[in-house]
Parts: sequence; structure tokens; C-alpha cells
Amino acid sequence: MPATDKGEKQQATSLDSSDRHLSKADFIYHREDNNFTCPGGQILKLVHQGTDGSQVYQGSPDVCASCSYQARCCQSKKGEARTISTDDKEPLRQKMNARMAKPESKVVYSKRKVIVEPVFGQLKNSGFRGFSVRGIENVAGEFSLICASHNIKKIVKAVLIGLIRPQFGNLATSA
Repeated sequence: MPATDKGEKQQATSLDSSDRHLSKADFIYHREDNNFTCPGGQILKLVHQGTDGSQVYQGSPDVCASCSYQARCCQSKKGEARTISTDDKEPLRQKMNARMAKPESKVVYSKRKVIVEPVFGQLKNSGFRGFSVRGIENVAGEFSLICASHNIKKIVKAVLIGLIRPQFGNLATSA
């Protein structure tokens, strides 16, 4: 499942109880009709589909002009109707949003931030910013080397601070 970005997650505050701008998450996607419905009830229809899978949905300028959310929704300086940009992965993102809204999913993902994410940060702080090879096998090999060096650094640090000790004596050389 693809991850969703900040604009695609449901906001904690409702539209009526705040003056926040409308985000993509405030619009309801209808997979069977391949369109979005805005909070004002307008249907945003598909107006452009790129060869790369990108899709642009847009409402009617007349309906947007008379909508109570217009000032917080439409960003166009020309008075154009609201547009929503997405791609062919939208149904998957919607499914992921629904899955992540469940309490049990939040418990699982809360573990991720203390188990996996710190390692990615440590790798970046060690200087890794991207792969220097191409191809899945080469990238897998390079990533294995990066992980191995990261684990060796952790082992050395654990030995040096005394968290783990060698089975046959200590690290100090005998004089």
C-alpha cells in the first residue's frame, strides 16, 4: 500500500468548527464513478488524464463562486474552480487511509516510529543519501552493505560502553 501525505489525512478539526483551508482529505473520492465530491456537494469530474497516470479533477466555476466554502477552498487568482490532482494510485491511497483510521493500525504504526524510523535517520546522518548503483540486485547488495556497516557500528559502540562484553576477558590489552 502506498503511504499517504499530510493533505490526504483527515483533519482533527471539522470544517464547520474552524476556519481552516480545505484539503484533499475533505473531498470524498468515488471509485466507481471516478470523481470527487466537495464538502459543498459539487462533483469534481476528471478533466485531464496524463500518460504517466496523473489525473486532474475540477468543479464548475459557477458552483464554486456560490459555495460557502469558496474562500477557504479555491486558490485560483483567475476565479477558476477548485482542482484536485492525483494519480492512478488514488483507490489504493483511499484504502490505506481507511485502514490507518482504525485504532489497531495506529498501534502497529506507533511501533514503527521507534523501531524502523530511527535507523533511517541514523543512516542519513552517516552520510547515506542515495544509492550509487542501478538495478534491483545491485541496490539490494549496496543496501546490505550499508545495513551491515550500521550493525557493526552498533556492536562496536555496545562493546565500548560496556553494554556487552567479550566472553573471554575484556578489551584492555595486558601490559
